[in-house]
Amino acid sequence: MAADTALILVGDNPAALDALVAPFSRRLARAGWSRRSADPFVRVYSPTAARVEVTPALDGHGVLIGDIYDSEGRAVAARERGVLGCRRLDPDRARSVCANYWGRYLLVRRADGDVAILRDPSGALECVVWRKGGVTLIATGCADVIDPWLPEDLAIDWDEVVAMVRRPGEHRHALPLSGLQTVAAGELRTIRVDTNHGEQIWSPAEVYRRGRGRPAPDLRAVVQQTVRSLAGDRAWVVEVSGGLDSAIVAASLSADQRERVAAWVNHYVDQPEGDERPYARAVVAPFGGVLTEVRRDGLGLDGRRLAQSANGFRPAINDIDPDYNADIAKRIEATGAWGSLTGQGGDAVFFQMPTLLVGVDELCERGLQARGAVIHRLARWLRKPAWPTVLGQSWHEHLKDRKGWDHPWLDDLKGVPPAKALQISVLAFCQSFQAEAVRSRLGPCINPLLSQPVMEAGLAMSTVDLTWGGRDRSAARAAFRDVLPHLIFDRRSKGELSAYYGEAVAGRLGFLRDYLLGGALAEAGLIRLDFDDQLSRDAMVWKGGHSELLTLALIEAWVRRWKARLAALRP
Repeated sequence: MAADTALILVGDNPAALDALVAPFSRRLARAGWSRRSADPFVRVYSPTAARVEVTPALDGHGVLIGDIYDSEGRAVAARERGVLGCRRLDPDRARSVCANYWGRYLLVRRADGDVAILRDPSGALECVVWRKGGVTLIATGCADVIDPWLPEDLAIDWDEVVAMVRRPGEHRHALPLSGLQTVAAGELRTIRVDTNHGEQIWSPAEVYRRGRGRPAPDLRAVVQQTVRSLAGDRAWVVEVSGGLDSAIVAASLSADQRERVAAWVNHYVDQPEGDERPYARAVVAPFGGVLTEVRRDGLGLDGRRLAQSANGFRPAINDIDPDYNADIAKRIEATGAWGSLTGQGGDAVFFQMPTLLVGVDELCERGLQARGAVIHRLARWLRKPAWPTVLGQSWHEHLKDRKGWDHPWLDDLKGVPPAKALQISVLAFCQSFQAEAVRSRLGPCINPLLSQPVMEAGLAMSTVDLTWGGRDRSAARAAFRDVLPHLIFDRRSKGELSAYYGEAVAGRLGFLRDYLLGGALAEAGLIRLDFDDQLSRDAMVWKGGHSELLTLALIEAWVRRWKARLAALRP
C-alpha cells in the first residue's frame, strides 16, 4: 500500500453514502485508516500515517487530493485549494486547471448528480473508479481493507493478463480487472448513474503541436523550478545513479534543500560496467554531500517478497528490483525522510533514444529547408548511414510498431512526426515509474522529470533540438553544463547491469522455475511449453531475458493474490 493511498466516496445522496460506509467503519479503523474528510455527499478515507494532502471543497461538494502548484511553482494555499474543488468541473474548467496548475493531484467535483474526476497530467497518483450502491468510489490504491466496497462483478480480465504475458514489462493502461475504470493521466472522467464518459483534456501530442513555431522553453528554468517546488522544505532520500538525469535533479535542488537531504544513495555492483560510484561521487562532492554506497550481491526473491507487491490494481512492474526498492524504503524509515526523489523519466523527456527517426522528423518539420548537417550528425551519432531509403525503412518499421501501442496518449498523433511519436510512446511507458512499489510504502516516490512542466518542456521541443549536434539529451546537457561535473557532462556511455541481473536471476532459477511452472499462469495455459528452456543460467547470462522473467513472476504473484481476494469476497 503506497504512502499516498486514499479512497474517495461520492454519494448520489447522503443516505446512500451512509448505507455504504456504516457497516465497514470499524473495519477501516482496525486497519489503521481514518476519515480525512466528511461532508454529506463526499467522504475521504486513508491510512492514518498516509502522506497525502486532502482538501475538501469549501461548499462540501468536492475534494482535492494530493499536492498542487501554480504556474510559478508556488504550493497552492489551503483556501485556494478549497475553492478549486468548489467550481463545476466541465471540460473547459478542466483545461483551465491543467493550464494554470500542476502537481500530483486528483480533483473531484459533484454537481447535479454527476461526479467529475480530473487526474493530473503526470499521472503521479493512481486513479481507479467504480460504482456501488448509489456511490461513486475513487481509489488511488487497492489495499484489501476496501474489498467489501469493490464491485460485485469484479473479476480478473484474462485477456489483459494474456496481453501482459505476451509483452512483459510494458505499461498497459487498461486494468487486468473487469468492473473497474482506470482514469488516464490528464483525463476528465464524468460518472453518472447510467453513463461513464472520459475526455482526454491534456495530451502530449497537443503540447507538441502548440509548441511548433514558438521559442524553445528555458529547459533549465523549468526543471529547477519543478524540482524545487516538489522538494519543498521536506527531507528526502535522493537516488543518485551516476547518470545524467539523477545528476540534473540533484543539481536543481537549492542549497537549503541539499542540506535537508537525508541520504544520497547509490547502488553498485562488483562488475566494472555496473559500478557508477565515481560518477555519483562527482555529483554530490561539489556541495559537500556524502554518498551512501550500497553494494549489491544477488537478488533476494521469494514468494513472500513477491506477494508484498501483489495487492495493487495491476501487477507491480515498478517493483522489478525488490532489493533496490526495499533498501530505499528502509532508508526512508530510518532517516525519517518524507520519501524519495529520482531521475526516472529523463531518458524519455530529454530524448535519449538513438534512432534514425530523428532524421525523419527533420524532414517532416522543415521540408525543403531540411538541413543536411542534421542528417550528417545523426549518422555519426548512430554510426550508420542515413540515406533516404534507410530513413524510409526506419519510418516503415516505426509504423508497424505503432500497432502494439496501448495508451490514451497515443490515440491522437495527428501531425506528430515519428521520433516525437516515439518519445510520446516512451513517456506513456514511463507511467509505470509512477506506479506503486515497495519503496513507496513509507513515503512517496517523486519523479520530478515526469512532472507536467518538465514533460511539456521536452514535448514542445523538436527531437532534432533535443539531440542537437548528434548526441542524446544534448539540450539537457547544454542547459545544465555549468553545474554538471565534467565527468557527467562528457560521458558518452551508461552503466550496464545486464550481466549482474542475469547472474542474480540465474541464482534464483530454482525458485522461479517452481513458482512459474507450478503457478496460476501455467494452470491457465499462459506459459509456453518450451518455457523451461529459458530457465537456465546460460540463457539468463548470455541471451538476456531476466527482466521479462522477473516481470512474469510479478504477474504470477498478482494473479495468485487476486484469485485469493476474489475467492474471499465470494465464499
